[in-house]
Amino acid sequence: MLAFWCIAQWQEAGMPPSLHLIELGPGRGTLLQDILRIGAGQQGFLDSLTVSCVEVCSYLREHQQQALGEYPFIFWYSSLEDVPHGADFTIVIANEFFDTLPVRQFIGHEERMVRYSEQENTLIFSPPGNPKTIKEACPIGEEIMHQIMHHLSPGVGLIIDYGDDTPPESRFGDTLQALFQHKPVDVLQSLSFADVSHQVDFHKLCSVATNFRFQPQGNFLLRLGIEQRLEKLINIASPEQRFGLTTGATRLVAPTEMGQRFKVLEVFQW
Repeated sequence: MLAFWCIAQWQEAGMPPSLHLIELGPGRGTLLQDILRIGAGQQGFLDSLTVSCVEVCSYLREHQQQALGEYPFIFWYSSLEDVPHGADFTIVIANEFFDTLPVRQFIGHEERMVRYSEQENTLIFSPPGNPKTIKEACPIGEEIMHQIMHHLSPGVGLIIDYGDDTPPESRFGDTLQALFQHKPVDVLQSLSFADVSHQVDFHKLCSVATNFRFQPQGNFLLRLGIEQRLEKLINIASPEQRFGLTTGATRLVAPTEMGQRFKVLEVFQW
């Protein structure tokens, strides 16, 4: 579905001869593989394309290069600041990227830190505080959002993550969490092997953008036509594939699943 979104943005821009696609944190390269596979069916799309992967993890970069090594127009960078400008049109995708950035926490005017407790012989948060009174801030997220806008001249951005657009005066709570094998674990007892993340402050990201559309993921995918796409795939799928396709689509759009918990921010700069 995101491949179709990218193609639609390129077409709406008049199918410019130079298209720059930037993905922040491409993971194992699965999303880019899908975009390139679908894009190959659209005349002129791959011919116009240059791809920049922004990845700081050498381990993941190796996986990406193995998965995408057949494409000579893909390049890797450690920072969005290093990615060159100059294309006729730019698309920036950040799928589950902002929630992985470092977050700062405050209790009143005091910043919550991590320290070693000799008495407990473990790492602890200090001051402990009531989680409901904690204010969070992600300065690097706001900085990267400004960098994204700088690249869109012209272009569009797509940010997908779990979070909300609660205004700052009402935004309280400790959203820092760690998951290991899809189960919650203690943040400080799972360093180096768990997936640590926080809930994205979309209100702050939207304040950086000038022209945007913000909505739940389910609404976004339904608007793109995920139901029609699912129907076409089911017609040519095996019974086992049909079950996987149906349950997967439901998980993506259902309000009780990812459909409401995950949000989509589309940013436009023409």
